[in-house]
Amino acid sequence: MKPGEIFALRRLRWKLTLSYTLVAVVTLLFLELILVSALIVFLNSELLPRILVQNLRDEVAPRLEKPLGQDPPNTKNIREELVGFAENSDVRGADQPQPDPTSFGNYTADQGSLFVVDDERKLLVSVPEIRDFPEGQRFEAGDIPGLNPLVNAAFDGEENSGRLSSNVNGRLVTVTPIQGENGDVSGVLVGTLRLPNLTGPLLITVGVSAVLLMIPAAFLGTIFGFVTAYGLTRRLRRLAGAARSWSRGDFSVTTRDRSRDELGQLSRELNDMAAQLDTLIQARGELATLEARNRFARDLHDSVKQQVFATSLQIAAARALISKDTDSAESHLAQADELVRAAQKELNVLISEMRPAALEGKGLAAALREYTARWSEGAEIPSDFRVQGERTSPLEIEQALFRVAQEALANVAKHSGATHAEIDLIYTADTLTLRVADDGRGFDTSQSPGGGFGLQSMRERLAKLGGRVNIESTPGKGTRVTCVCPLNERGGKP
Repeated sequence: MKPGEIFALRRLRWKLTLSYTLVAVVTLLFLELILVSALIVFLNSELLPRILVQNLRDEVAPRLEKPLGQDPPNTKNIREELVGFAENSDVRGADQPQPDPTSFGNYTADQGSLFVVDDERKLLVSVPEIRDFPEGQRFEAGDIPGLNPLVNAAFDGEENSGRLSSNVNGRLVTVTPIQGENGDVSGVLVGTLRLPNLTGPLLITVGVSAVLLMIPAAFLGTIFGFVTAYGLTRRLRRLAGAARSWSRGDFSVTTRDRSRDELGQLSRELNDMAAQLDTLIQARGELATLEARNRFARDLHDSVKQQVFATSLQIAAARALISKDTDSAESHLAQADELVRAAQKELNVLISEMRPAALEGKGLAAALREYTARWSEGAEIPSDFRVQGERTSPLEIEQALFRVAQEALANVAKHSGATHAEIDLIYTADTLTLRVADDGRGFDTSQSPGGGFGLQSMRERLAKLGGRVNIESTPGKGTRVTCVCPLNERGGKP
C-alpha cells in the first residue's frame, strides 16, 4: 500500500473517532436541554392549573358540599377540611406563620391560599387567613389577576376545568364549583399557588452538569470511536488492496470478510463481481460478435425490409392494373425494379459496414426528401416534407434519424390506413428534431406502451445518441412520432 493511502485511512480513522466523541457530547447536551425545556414548558402551560382544578374537584369540593349547604354554613368544618388538604399540599396551612399582609403578591415560592366563597360572593373561609381578604366580607376577586372571570364562569355553571384555571405570571389560579342540594352552585373553592421561577436554576444546573459529564462522555466516546474506527479502516484496507489487484487484471485476489454487516456483504458482493468480470472478459470476443449480429439484424429490419415491403406494394399495384392499364402497370414494375436495386445496394452497404446508401454524398434533408417522395409514390399516400433551419450535423445522428424515418413511414404505410402524411425536420442550435405524423386510424398507446420491434429499434438508436422518442396517438385521430436528438455534445456545426 502506498504511504499516502495509509495516511488517508489514518485520517479517516481519526475523523470517525472524533465524530463518535462529538456525537456523544452533543447528544448528552441535547437530552439535557430537552428535559429542561419540557419542564419549563410544563410549569408555564395550562396543564398544571387543570390538574390542580381536577384535584380540588375530586378531593376537596365533595367534602365541602355538606357544611356549605347548612344554614348558616358550617365555617368550622369548612376550615378543618381546607387545613387538612393544605397540610398535604403546597398550600400554607392555617397553623403556619401568617404571610405578609400588605400585598397578596408578596408570597414566597411555597406559599398559596384556599378560599371558600358562597353564592352571594361572600368570603366564608380562607386558609391561611389574609387581612386583605377578610372573612365574612365580600370577596373582591378582581384583586387577584385573572381570577374574576373564572369566578363568574364557575357561578354561571361552567364545568370545563380548562376554563376554570389560568397561569398568570407564574401564579396558578383555579376555581372549583361546589354543588348544592338542588344541583345548583352554592359556592366556589378558589385556590392560588405561586410557582417558583426555575428557568435560571435549571439553566445553571444544565451548565454545571454539562461540564461535569462532558469529560467522561468525551473520554468514553473517544475510546469507543477509536476501537470501532480501527476495525472499520482495517477492513477497508483489505478491500482497497483487492481493488488494486482487480484494476491490474488479477481477479484471483479476494477479500476475506466473514462479518454479516453491510461492509461484509459488500466484500462478498465484490468477490462475486470479480469472478463475474473474469468470466465476462473471457467472453468479450463472443459478446462483440453477438452485438455485431444484433446490429446487422436491426439495420436489415430498418432498411432492406422496408424496401422489400415497398416493392411488394408496387408489384401488387401492377397486378391490379396489368389487365386494365398496361402503361401504369409497367410504371409500377419499373418502380419495383428500382426499389430492388436500391435494396441490393443497401445490402452491399450493410455488408461493408458503411453508412446508408441513401445518405451517400447527400445531407439528411436531401436524402429524406428523395426517400419521402419515393415512399409517397409507392405507398400511394400523399405527403409533405418540410425543413427548418437546415445545417450540417454529425453523420451518426443523420444515419440514426434516417433509419427512424424509414421505420416510421413504413409503419404509416402498413398499419395506419392514412390518406396524408407530414414529415418535418427541424434544426436548432442544440437539437435536431424529426417529426412524422399521419391522419390514419391511430391506436391506444396505453394498450401498447412499448410498441413493436420497430418502435423499440427507434428508441435504442436515439438512446445511444442521448436522444428520445415520443409517440402520440389517439384512435381515429392519427399518430405522431417525434424524435429529438441533441447536437451540442455531438460536434454539430452551424
